Amino acid sequence: MPDWPSIFEERYPSPGAGARELSKFVRTFGAALSSKELHEIKSGQSNPFPPTDPLYASYSPFDPRDWKLPAGALPADYLNFLAWSNGGEFRTGSRWFQFMPAIDPMHGVRAMLLAYHIPQYMPLALPFAMDGGGGIYLFDMRDPAGEPPIVWAHAGSLGWRPDEHVQLGGSFLAACTDKTAPDEDWILRLQGNSG
Repeated sequence: MPDWPSIFEERYPSPGAGARELSKFVRTFGAALSSKELHEIKSGQSNPFPPTDPLYASYSPFDPRDWKLPAGALPADYLNFLAWSNGGEFRTGSRWFQFMPAIDPMHGVRAMLLAYHIPQYMPLALPFAMDGGGGIYLFDMRDPAGEPPIVWAHAGSLGWRPDEHVQLGGSFLAACTDKTAPDEDWILRLQGNSG
């Protein structure tokens, strides 16, 4: 397993998750939405357009019952990381991570998955960290075979289109060891697509 303290140039770890918490996390991160979760998601939606806007009449809230939640095996390195630091902030080069704890009602992985409505915009993606500037690191769990690759997307433009996310690496460890801020890659990629 990786030597996590040597990977990050700057480290602010949290206490690690215990075996019982990790076991619960593995069982529940992609569980079907509960009636409470469905109610909170539905009641939290409102028309973003003022009544005078032409788009006001065409607004329709989404139905979270249609969401495809991520499922499958989580990478061993990720679970090992959570056992070492269940959350915390870290830097490698210009890449910052604000890791989400495995289970927390406000800031845990599932809480953030639902709070950002990620299954609505990026079905089968699972967030695990923020970058401190509005970006989210996610596991791309669309292909159940092998370790899920890591992608980055800005919280304000989540999606699977090429201009909405950047693939950062084929593994959790690769994403943690790269030193380039993902938004730099994203900007360069968008500039390349526009020319």
